[in-house]
Amino acid sequence: MVSKRKILIVPDKFKGSLSASQVANAIEEAIRMRMVHISDLEIEKIPMADGGDGSLDVMYDALSKDSSSEAQLMEVECCDPLRRPLKAPLLLFRRDGEQCAFIEMARCSGLTLLKEEERDPLKSDTFGLGLMIRAAAKAGVHRIIIGIGGSATNDMGFGIWGEGGSIPPEEIVRMSDSITFQIACDVENPLLGPGGATMVYAPQKGAIWMTLPLLEQRMELYAEKAHSILTSFGGEFAARASHITTIPGGGAAGGLGAAFYSFFKAELLPGWQLFAQMLSLEEKIASAETIITGEGRFDSQSLNGKLIDGIASLCRKYGKSPVVVCGESLVGPELLKKYKIGNVYQLMDICPDRQTCISSAEVLLSGNDPALIEAGCDEAGRGCLAGPVFAAAVVLPRGFSHPLLNDSKQLNAKQREELRKIIESEAVAWSVASINAGEIDRINILNASIKGMHRALDNLKDSAGAKVTPSIIFVDGNRFRPYGKTPYHCIIKGDSKLSCIAAASILAKTHRDEYMRRLAAEYPQYGWEENMAYPTAKHREAIALYGLTPYHRRSFNLTGNQLDLHI
Repeated sequence: MVSKRKILIVPDKFKGSLSASQVANAIEEAIRMRMVHISDLEIEKIPMADGGDGSLDVMYDALSKDSSSEAQLMEVECCDPLRRPLKAPLLLFRRDGEQCAFIEMARCSGLTLLKEEERDPLKSDTFGLGLMIRAAAKAGVHRIIIGIGGSATNDMGFGIWGEGGSIPPEEIVRMSDSITFQIACDVENPLLGPGGATMVYAPQKGAIWMTLPLLEQRMELYAEKAHSILTSFGGEFAARASHITTIPGGGAAGGLGAAFYSFFKAELLPGWQLFAQMLSLEEKIASAETIITGEGRFDSQSLNGKLIDGIASLCRKYGKSPVVVCGESLVGPELLKKYKIGNVYQLMDICPDRQTCISSAEVLLSGNDPALIEAGCDEAGRGCLAGPVFAAAVVLPRGFSHPLLNDSKQLNAKQREELRKIIESEAVAWSVASINAGEIDRINILNASIKGMHRALDNLKDSAGAKVTPSIIFVDGNRFRPYGKTPYHCIIKGDSKLSCIAAASILAKTHRDEYMRRLAAEYPQYGWEENMAYPTAKHREAIALYGLTPYHRRSFNLTGNQLDLHI
């Protein structure tokens, strides 16, 4: 039985545009529309989250596919940030024989629960989150995982542990002895100061600049009260109390990071790492051939503890380079090389208007934009001793497929000729160009191959003879040069992956073979009708016996045992 090629799709959300699940589905659709031999692919999607809005849905969807997890949602009577009653879901599941719970804090204490005019961190608190934690503990769990992104509060969890809070400190102490707490925390801000919870995040929650000093003063008071309570408990609580204001991540979610670290003895983890542990992500990366990740905006922060950074680190461990799909990329080639990131595909390459990218992200990501024109390019004859190098450019109809379509080198002559007829008949546009031996000698074979592909792109025409200009170009191999301002991507072994490149490889090969068969009639002693001028033993022997023709490439090592392409 032939093993399938496994593709792992593990994206974050495109903030303000698509959920992680929508991104994963769109990427899968794009793959199935473009790749050869879809039946040989195994595609697994693991939408990821950072602990903020949508994290519970991502976790539930992933765990529901694993029957051993026994994942189920439980509705909890709690309240919103203004203590108005509401019902919020709690996710219960089993992991490694342990009963666990996942709480998305945004469902009970999140900013999206409030109207614009209601947002005021002087009035909002975390009382509802405490009710969710108590419900999880009552359900008999041994581990509680909490995503604390998207908070509406700036109370250091006082609504939970403070006077009149939802969980008295003594009860929290008992909980922390029997329950392990893990917190998805993607920031390293401390509790207080210019880089702390209040000054950095309170304005995003509705605070105006005049109230910031009051909020900071109140946070200092919370920290003093917490320190006093924790010190009275002694032991590890007292030790943790000494780090309340300095622990990295303590300022997350309006000081919840500090509260969970000190009162609940919680472990603060990057969101991607926590989700990766829960979903066995490392094992899946180790067994996948291709790993695709992404987010809306790919910048230097993405490589500083965020999801793409985490995915890249796991990929490096197994000698792999992840592909990144994003709305916009601001990461330079130096960082891509440093973190061993593979190809980066950004939607703004094909739609430069940012707002249109955001509003049409799903259509652009899946490749269903009718205005999108994708051209595949490849060459044939690069390693030959004689004759031109041929290059082809092909634009296929959307969703084009054929069971034989593959890298031309994997097909026999009959199959290639059969596919040539189909491609030339059904392609939206195609073109073949050649660069002769004299020019190859003058500019070298690499430059000649690229020039040939550019020339083929210049001559792309549809069946009515109208010029076709591609929106994006996919090239086999790892070297190309800009074709005007059209974005391009080099794909190693692309002729065995993308349909448009495979089609170009077939046209380049069949057109060159046809040319070499005609040339063989003029120079029968070289056997070009069989070897197509590749450096076979028969071809080299003929060169030794009969010398060179005007079609031989003088810059190549024509008589030695090793072929030197002089690139």
